Amino acid sequence: METFFAIILFAILIWVVPMVWQRARRRYLRSRPLTRQQTSILADRLALFRHLPKERQEELKRNMSLFLREKEFVGCDGLIITEEMRVVIAAHACLLLLARDNNCYPNLYTVLVYPDAYVAEETHYDGHIQTTHLSARAGEAHYRGPVVLSWYDLQQGLAHPEQGHNVAIHEFAHKLDEEDGYVDGRPPFAKSADGKSWAPVMREAFAELRQRIHALQGEAELQDVTGERAPSVLDTYGAQSPAEFFAVATEAYFIIPTAMAAAHPALYREMQKFYRTDPAALLRGNRPGG
Repeated sequence: METFFAIILFAILIWVVPMVWQRARRRYLRSRPLTRQQTSILADRLALFRHLPKERQEELKRNMSLFLREKEFVGCDGLIITEEMRVVIAAHACLLLLARDNNCYPNLYTVLVYPDAYVAEETHYDGHIQTTHLSARAGEAHYRGPVVLSWYDLQQGLAHPEQGHNVAIHEFAHKLDEEDGYVDGRPPFAKSADGKSWAPVMREAFAELRQRIHALQGEAELQDVTGERAPSVLDTYGAQSPAEFFAVATEAYFIIPTAMAAAHPALYREMQKFYRTDPAALLRGNRPGG
């Protein structure tokens, strides 16, 4: 009997000790301050930073400290990784974690950065028929694997925020989506009640975007009185799948929040329940929860 209990105790220790050590390690890494250079880059390149309450700014810095020390950045096609690249990517990745308990993308170990759009092999299956072709990409997030980003495309998004594009936010939204084991456009909620209305609202908004695609393809798109195409807040790439829709909606939520809140109020509210940050209110000068 003593041997049996010894085995059980040993098994528990094997499971508990690494978990406790990992939590302690993450607390320590979060406690390490950013350098003056890193803080300067953060304040200069993350548009929402100066609008955040002081408590949220400090929380962001702590998450970034963990991210920068825990993830490896690898330059591809001859790109030399700079501190600016590391901080800009970490800042946008950690923006998505604010006000929520998190393990800072626990299944991510490497961020691959290309100087520009890159070519990747894409495989499709139709029954037993497999087809492969090459496609140019600005970024991708591999399931339980690395995030890949084009630095040029990220720079373009930062230079033209009115377009609502940010490849880093897009790909890290995919990493959040996968944390429950499924890349399906529904990230894991800390409280089930917060996600109660998520599915119907997302389903309706996704259907509306797909209808817009069909209208564009049929030359029957919505037009204003001048005959020009009505602008869309959500990138039509989001019509590819619920997962892509979530990533595209996340881009709009953080980059053009005022326009998104006006065009898609129900969708905006659902995103706010998950992200627990209200970018539109922050830009108006209101600071809920801060």
